[in-house]
Amino acid sequence: MQPIPTDRWFDFKQVNQHIPKAVRPWLLDTGSLTKRLIAASDNHFRVQVLQQGWAQPALNEARLLGLNTRETSLIRETALYCRDEIWVYARSVIPVNTLSGRLRHLRSLKNSSLGALLFADPSMNRSPFQVALINAKKLPISLDLPVNTALWGRRSCFVLQQKPLLVSEIFLPNFQASNTN
Repeated sequence: MQPIPTDRWFDFKQVNQHIPKAVRPWLLDTGSLTKRLIAASDNHFRVQVLQQGWAQPALNEARLLGLNTRETSLIRETALYCRDEIWVYARSVIPVNTLSGRLRHLRSLKNSSLGALLFADPSMNRSPFQVALINAKKLPISLDLPVNTALWGRRSCFVLQQKPLLVSEIFLPNFQASNTN
C-alpha cells in the first residue's frame, strides 16, 4: 500500500484504507462535529477565533466553492477546545455572496460555533468529505511536534439557502491522545 502524500485533499473513498481506525469514525461522521466534541468533553467545549478577515481562498478552496480565483471570502480560523486543550483546528471559507440576506449574521460569529449554526439550519446540505494528511508545521498554530508530523483532516462544502461555504477541520494530537471513540 502506497503512502498518501501530505497536504493534498482526496475523496475519502480514494484513501479509505489509509485512515486509522481510531480517527475514522470522526473523519467520516456526517453529524455535527461540535455536538460530538461537546459530548466527548463532558460539555467542556469552547471555540477561540484565531483570525478572521477578508482574503482570497487557496486555489483548491476557490475551485471547490466555484469561485473566481480573485474573489475574496471571509476566512475564519478557529481552535476548538475540549477540556482546555485544542483538539481541532478549523478553517472556514465563506464567500461574499453567502454573507447576504438571512446569512449575514455569519460575519459576526465571534467565539460562537459555526457548526452549531450550520446544523440548526433546516436548509443545510453537505457535500461528501474530502480527507487529507496535513503537515502540522503548515498550520497557523504552535504545536510542539516533530518535523513532518502529519495530521488527519477533513473538509466539505455546506450549502445554506443555496449559498456555499467550506469548512475544513484538522484533528490535532490532543484529540488523538484523548482516546475518543
